[in-house]
Amino acid sequence: MKNLSNVKLLLKAVVVLAVAVAFIMPVAAVVPESNPEKLPSTGPNTVGMSSEWIEQATGFPDPSRGINYIHCVDENIVWAAAYDGTNPSAACQEFTKTINGGTTWTPGFIGGADGLSLSMIFALDENTAWAPMYAAAGGTQGIYKTLNGGSSWTRQESANYNLVGSFPNCVHFWDENIGWCMGDPVDGYYEIYTTTDGGALWTRVPSSDIPVPLSGEFGVVGYYDVIGDNIWFGTNMGRVYKSEDRGLHWTVAQTPLPAYLRPMFKDEDNGLVIDLNAAATAMLAETSDGGATWQQITFSGTCYDSDICYLPGTDNMYISTGAASGASGASYSLDGGHTWILYDEMFDVQMMALDFVEGKIGWAGSFNDDEFTGGIFKHVPSGNPEPAFTIGVEGGKGFTVSVTNVGEAEATNVDCAITIEGGLMVKPRDFSGNQATLGIGENLTVVGAPKGIGLGFITPVPSIIITVTCAENVTATRTVPAKIFFSRVTLQ
Repeated sequence: MKNLSNVKLLLKAVVVLAVAVAFIMPVAAVVPESNPEKLPSTGPNTVGMSSEWIEQATGFPDPSRGINYIHCVDENIVWAAAYDGTNPSAACQEFTKTINGGTTWTPGFIGGADGLSLSMIFALDENTAWAPMYAAAGGTQGIYKTLNGGSSWTRQESANYNLVGSFPNCVHFWDENIGWCMGDPVDGYYEIYTTTDGGALWTRVPSSDIPVPLSGEFGVVGYYDVIGDNIWFGTNMGRVYKSEDRGLHWTVAQTPLPAYLRPMFKDEDNGLVIDLNAAATAMLAETSDGGATWQQITFSGTCYDSDICYLPGTDNMYISTGAASGASGASYSLDGGHTWILYDEMFDVQMMALDFVEGKIGWAGSFNDDEFTGGIFKHVPSGNPEPAFTIGVEGGKGFTVSVTNVGEAEATNVDCAITIEGGLMVKPRDFSGNQATLGIGENLTVVGAPKGIGLGFITPVPSIIITVTCAENVTATRTVPAKIFFSRVTLQ
């Protein structure tokens, strides 16, 4: 039998190779995953203490160790899984952790796991962690656990992952006893286990409690999220599985996105999925009902496609990262993924896995140069609080624009300029509003009443273009396509 695990972790960028492999291996094995190669350096790294992103050294003695999964226990204790950036499909049992907020990182090695690689890593504290490990080059895959900070690891025998087609993807624990793990479908249903004793005994969830997978469908390593008792995991066919009782019973929903979904929720109802697809083009969808239904987002700005993360405690802030050639860096959204703004200082810097705690403190994986240089970036809040704007638009009889200050400082002399362009018979109209001060969390509302007909049958489709500025030199823009019938506005 062929070893399928190497194929599952192919680079997303190698589309031609993935297509070629599809002709000689089962479709279920071809799962592109975001383990990019380390790109040649284009110049000195200028990221420093003046930035919101601070470069830290992961401590690996071998160069080009990439970080493809990060788990923050709190603002001090963080664990991260590594891979070989010069050969991303090679077996790698390395991890690193910090217990002082990244001032120092200590690398480690999972012994007794020859031929395996980490799908991800989950930790409760500085001593206790679990890692699902897959057979990159042989070995006995499964869930491995440490109780001594990573000095030694033990395979938990009852979460088998040793059947034909088995592949462990995710693990999560609510406390030292109650946990859940997920693997690809085996014998016609997903290999999902739960435990109430820390993994000493894992019990497989019966097929009757899990919706049947589509033909060729499977999960993706580390692509899941948990809020309270709710679990969501994404599949390679654009679907999201959900459990509301810590993994015991499941439902599934189709999203408008085609593949490789990474779910990320801010609460039990509201969240995003990003399609980390082989085309290296970010696609997003959102939900406001806990994942029962999804709507695709037409966003503005640059959303990268390596990872995405909600920042706990913020109104609706997400960060995205990228590591592909010509598409490396980081960006942020303050309106739930509709508008993205670049971190200019991180342009063309390879950035990958993300995780955050409250206070806008988090980390993004990268590549190290040596034991003392690079490998991970820490995000800290800006030292100079600024206002920031989100823009909402509602249609109906006319339209209403709502500007909200979601930043960390008051905005003054706020201007909202609105222009309608396009449409066959729509008279170009300008609207505007102004407010002397806009405090944190406050709104500025502008109402518009366009005239004319623009139903989209003949291009260009009418667009409502909104630009917000303030005396603090902060700007936000949004363009919304719309259908206009006299004064009736239907947003697209």
